[in-house]
Amino acid sequence: MSVENRDLPAACIWATATAVAVAVVGDGTPLRVLLGLPMAVLVPGHVLLRAIGIRTHSLLEHLVYAVGTSLVVGISGGFILNAVGALTPAGWATWFFLFVVTASLVAARRGGASYLPSWPRPAGFHLRHAVACALAASVATGAYVLAVRDEAKQQQYEYTEFSMLPSIDGGRLIVAVRSAEARTQRFDLEVTIDGHQLAAFRSLAMAPGDVWTREVPVPLLADPQKAEARLYRLEDERLYRQVTALVPGS
Repeated sequence: MSVENRDLPAACIWATATAVAVAVVGDGTPLRVLLGLPMAVLVPGHVLLRAIGIRTHSLLEHLVYAVGTSLVVGISGGFILNAVGALTPAGWATWFFLFVVTASLVAARRGGASYLPSWPRPAGFHLRHAVACALAASVATGAYVLAVRDEAKQQQYEYTEFSMLPSIDGGRLIVAVRSAEARTQRFDLEVTIDGHQLAAFRSLAMAPGDVWTREVPVPLLADPQKAEARLYRLEDERLYRQVTALVPGS
């Protein structure tokens, strides 16, 4: 294999290692980030430029072209994976692996054809370029790691809705509980009016998505009174929700 083509098997090995890491290593691990970031923003564009025979005058110019082309490859892959319902880490790894291997084979074929434009050795690459590229890669990798970590720590807000409203005629209180918890919870519910217990419901089992409603009769009162409903969570035996409603007088 010629010196000019040694990068092609290296790209295929990198794509294989990335696919294996996605299949074996957990989400958000440094290994997956270190392998996946170059695969997403550099390697596909590099082999595609090799495959179509685009010549550049310096390594820095080639890197700029490769990054832009890699983004195009990623966007195209997103449309394809979305169409087949495979927008998953495994789907992305498979897409980049197949693309890199195919483009590398085409590029190797071009390297063996004397009538096709040759691949020039990059020129004009200095230490400052390497430092700039290394800093850019470090910043991008750090930002990705932070984003993955924050996403992993983010939890969906879990709650239980609790409401109480008087009926139009004032003779009933309509009490409702709706669970948006992540798991089944058990509650005690008490309804009082003017400090006196009006109704009590014990050990209400509320699964995620359950809705519980009751109509509690209210005695006719001469003056408006404040009704109060308390919801206690049995798991920790504490007051979980509290609502009030004004019951009109007769």
